[in-house]
Amino acid sequence: MDQWKRCLHCGTLNEASNYSCECGAAWTDEYRSVGLRFALNKDEIEQARRAFINYQFGDSRGLLQYPLLPCRQYAPEGLFPVGGTPLYPLHQLSDYHERKIYLKNEGDNPSGCFKDRETLACLLNSRRMGFQKAVIYSSGNAAASASLFAQQQGIQLITFVPGDTYEEKIRYIQEHGSDVVVVGGPKTSFEEGFRLYARLNAQAVFQKQGFDNWAVRNPYRVQGDKTTAVEIVRQLLSAGEQRVPDFVIVPSANGSHLAGLWRGFQELHQLGIIQTLPRMVVAGIENANPICEAVRREQQQQPVVCTLEELKPQDAQMGSIIVAEEGYDSVEAAKAVLESGGTGVEVGAADIQRSMTDFLELEQERALDQAILPEPASCIALSAVEQLRERGILQPGQLVVPVLTGHGAKAQSTIQKLLRQQPKLIRRVQRIVQKKKQQLRLRKSQSPGRRVRVRANYAKVRKAFLRLNRSQPTSAL
Repeated sequence: MDQWKRCLHCGTLNEASNYSCECGAAWTDEYRSVGLRFALNKDEIEQARRAFINYQFGDSRGLLQYPLLPCRQYAPEGLFPVGGTPLYPLHQLSDYHERKIYLKNEGDNPSGCFKDRETLACLLNSRRMGFQKAVIYSSGNAAASASLFAQQQGIQLITFVPGDTYEEKIRYIQEHGSDVVVVGGPKTSFEEGFRLYARLNAQAVFQKQGFDNWAVRNPYRVQGDKTTAVEIVRQLLSAGEQRVPDFVIVPSANGSHLAGLWRGFQELHQLGIIQTLPRMVVAGIENANPICEAVRREQQQQPVVCTLEELKPQDAQMGSIIVAEEGYDSVEAAKAVLESGGTGVEVGAADIQRSMTDFLELEQERALDQAILPEPASCIALSAVEQLRERGILQPGQLVVPVLTGHGAKAQSTIQKLLRQQPKLIRRVQRIVQKKKQQLRLRKSQSPGRRVRVRANYAKVRKAFLRLNRSQPTSAL
């Protein structure tokens, strides 16, 4: 597969190891500015078509079955199976809404989140390039996923988190072997910490020390996400649905998942596997979603920033993984929505509470049997179904796929607050979580990671990274 990287802004070829372009666009130092392109010959196209038809959801190779996943030949032995997650028809909710609803359950990935697809794609490229170490900036699921895979593969991982990250999240990342640099104090936001991380990347500090950057700038992340689209289409075909979804709803703050899914559907269309494309819907928290704001303004050339001035306190409590001032893949995500003829949906805590209640009551048999529990950020996709129906966008008989991006096992405290007046449902949640914990591949490391807290200052953050690197031996990939 002939592949190369190009700048998303200026279009020039780009082989920079820190995934940066020097074309001068003001936003490219922080946001993803490099995309992966490739050309296929007739044999490769036919191979991709055959792989689609033969895709097996019980196969331990998971998404590695898809031949257009870059660098898959570098997959190590004994790797966690990633992808191949189930697509469930939600019969009761479908009857309630008078629309066909299929739930794509990404909570069944090894760490309980779609981020495993992205992590695996980064890992494969790291192995191709010979990297033995990696860095990531995250306050939640991405870091949890990265630490899980780094632990299994013997990779040194250093995670950067903002000072306002919950203590339980930091402890979780450490327990899985990653060192953690906490940037700033309790009032240091995700964006403030990320700008310092992005500056280290732009000045090649990580690359000079032999670290690959697994954060959002890495263009291979969306290549992992595109396999979700491949699976949705294949599973609908197996279910007797002779069409692509009318709508695909993606909870998104950063935007990489949404951009990757759209890339996957486009790829299937170019291969001639599907004849039509779905409309992509970005779902986010009201007044805290830069992609929704970009879609509203029809802006797809540069990022849009939310001020969060009108964000309600109860909505902010839904978690930093879905509340965002900036989405660092928002340019490509906004393009996905606008190019597909989709829309944006914003909801609040009350909507999430209602959707979670409806799911746990109407789909209780499915939820208990399959240990399905949408984390609050994922429940936004279910809330969006109702809003699309009320706005007259989702018509009777149309087919919609909300994507459950992560399992609620890691967000029990927030779920309990949402359901605090419904003890019966809380007990149901506890049963689901107990069953799910037996499935998740989360194992505490014998050597927990270290933690360093520093001021939100470039020199201090750089020094902390270098100190952790010097005192940490690495093992070969």
